[in-house]
Amino acid sequence: MHYQNLLCIGDSQTFGARTYGCYPLYLAQMLTMRTPYQWRTINRSVNGYTARDLWFLLNNEIEGISDTYQACVLIGTNDVGNETPLDLFEEYYRQIARALLIKKYKAIYCGEIPPIYPDGHIFFCKNTVELRNQYNDAIKKLCAENKHMLWVPINGLSRDCYVDPVHFNEQGNRLVAESFSTAIVER
Repeated sequence: MHYQNLLCIGDSQTFGARTYGCYPLYLAQMLTMRTPYQWRTINRSVNGYTARDLWFLLNNEIEGISDTYQACVLIGTNDVGNETPLDLFEEYYRQIARALLIKKYKAIYCGEIPPIYPDGHIFFCKNTVELRNQYNDAIKKLCAENKHMLWVPINGLSRDCYVDPVHFNEQGNRLVAESFSTAIVER
């Protein structure tokens, strides 16, 4: 069997909180249909995680992940909601990428922090819409610094793709998977 492994790391948006499916599940399905390989996604995400939390998790778990040379990273929504200092977010994200690069990952697909739809939720107020842009700019900057890091815009996510201000419904999970799938196939 010809196969590819793909590490997917992040927070509740990667985990698939509020739905039974998750974007990594749909991503493996899409890539298997679009390429000559059987794809396995390894979902190492935790609800509520920030870039800092993910950095600690990855450093503890990366040694146990083998035969994997590409990763999808979708992290930052909780950093935006918690108003993590932007310079610290950027450095934790850089360190996450560095950990993957040291382990010989050939491609790191860095997902755009998806739109936030404020609706009165205490952590996701209207100011988080603009903050999100600043955090995304930090991710784009890091991608520009390293040819193995690729910016992945998440296209087509409207309010109808969410169950609350930040969590996707199944349609949203599929659209996120589609964005990553397109980036992987076009690389």
